[in-house]
Amino acid sequence: MKKSKKLGQCFLKDKNFVKKAINRAELNDKDIVLEVGLGEGALTKELAKIAKKVYVIELDERLKPFADEITAEFENVEIIWSDALKVDLKSIEFNKIVANLPYQISSPITFKFLEEDFETAVLMYQYEFAKRMAGKPDTKEYSRLSVAVQYNADVEFICKVPPSAFSPKPDVNSAIVKLTKREPKYHVKDEEFFKKVLKAMFQHRNRTVKRALIDSSHEIEIDRDNLKEILEKIENEFDFTERVFKTPPEKIGHLSNLLYGEMLNLE
Repeated sequence: MKKSKKLGQCFLKDKNFVKKAINRAELNDKDIVLEVGLGEGALTKELAKIAKKVYVIELDERLKPFADEITAEFENVEIIWSDALKVDLKSIEFNKIVANLPYQISSPITFKFLEEDFETAVLMYQYEFAKRMAGKPDTKEYSRLSVAVQYNADVEFICKVPPSAFSPKPDVNSAIVKLTKREPKYHVKDEEFFKKVLKAMFQHRNRTVKRALIDSSHEIEIDRDNLKEILEKIENEFDFTERVFKTPPEKIGHLSNLLYGEMLNLE
């Protein structure tokens, strides 16, 4: 079968990396696992040998012969033929996620997962994306993505995966990442507003926080002059001279709350 470039199909074939992903998920016979992307079933079969139940979301019905072979062998596998971004994940009961994700949906599917109640997720990403997910302040990988993902999950970079582990070989390196869901380590008053602040700041990650916010005031939907006044008003409560890429997540959360409170006062 010809793999679909449009669907980002690069099927994991190297069993060493399949085993590594499964080992890091720490599966047992009580686990209900969600997988996105069936491929030729290499990962699905190994999951099915251990887990109580495996749900696989797959969009490409040309893979039905592989699905039929797997469901004939394993009664605990159920295939959901749909677009993973459109499936109501709350209708599926699962506690772990293990998947070789289509890279073009990496960001939206990850944030969709993070809205759900799960224990751990072991996921394959493009290498650069994985490094940014795990990024720490004052490193070149630290980004809007780092802060957003780490808000309610611990991120562990497990290993780099070469193109030779896939069929067909992708043009980029990949990586396995483990997400462990948890309660946020700091509180934000409004998560949507927090995301807007992140976007505004990290569009100018090398600038000072103050300069970055003013230059991207449209992202947080505040008039530039109003924002300047607000920043002057709260400058005793936050160090605006710090560079964006050096500012820790909890400080960004604190800033978001300060700005949100002042915005409410404007209304």
